[in-house]
Amino acid sequence: MGNKSPLLNVIFQSLNKVTRNMLRDFGEIENLQVSPSSIPRFVTNTENKIESSLIEDLTKARPDWQFKAKTEKETSENKYYWIIDTLNGKINFSHAFPYFSISIAVEYNNEIICTVILDPLRDEIYFAEKGKGSFQNDRRIRVSNRKSINNCIFSTYNDQNLDNNPSAINDLKIIKELALQNSSVTREFGSSALNYAWLASGKIDCLFTTNLNKNQIACGELLIKEAGGYISNLKYINAYRAPNDFHIGANPVIHKELLKKINNLKK
Repeated sequence: MGNKSPLLNVIFQSLNKVTRNMLRDFGEIENLQVSPSSIPRFVTNTENKIESSLIEDLTKARPDWQFKAKTEKETSENKYYWIIDTLNGKINFSHAFPYFSISIAVEYNNEIICTVILDPLRDEIYFAEKGKGSFQNDRRIRVSNRKSINNCIFSTYNDQNLDNNPSAINDLKIIKELALQNSSVTREFGSSALNYAWLASGKIDCLFTTNLNKNQIACGELLIKEAGGYISNLKYINAYRAPNDFHIGANPVIHKELLKKINNLKK
């Protein structure tokens, strides 16, 4: 995608400004230059610096647009909202595990119209605008083209403690059972945003998430849709309109097969 839109250029420039400092902070944790007791405060400071920089730059570029708070509230019609996730994969970052990201999405009339996910360590940026396809850097991406769940890579993500969520525990048991029955493998990486990006680019075949709120889902649904995939709950309601539910993402053929098999197993 040679000619990027003015909106994408604004987002890319704001992300470029925070990447170097973020990688420097990660390097300090990775090289044991931060004492274990001070890591939580250190990571919070990293988040705060990223957030301040992004808010400043995005506000300068689009002064009339608002920021959607992490606590979900109703938004007004005919207004644009930024939805930012400053450090998706915070636990990974805290442990120097190299799988985390920053994401920025734009909502208009309760619909995501633009999304960008940055993987700073691999220098990979995933993005999509409504009706224009999904891209990784300058390369068009598509979901995996497998026609069956046999030998697929499943990925899971849960954002809450499973001890207090028997429904989520049961859902994950079903996924593992399906994986065993079909010689597939299950992986959990720890960043929902990068999971979305890897599904959209065909690196993983199926994604299962639980307990994600609307703002966490915002960066993923459009990217997957524009890459030819689906992500929904078990009632075929798209994920962004069914937050905090059990969601399944895959290409259309596998998505249909998974929903049928999982709904049958849950009867």
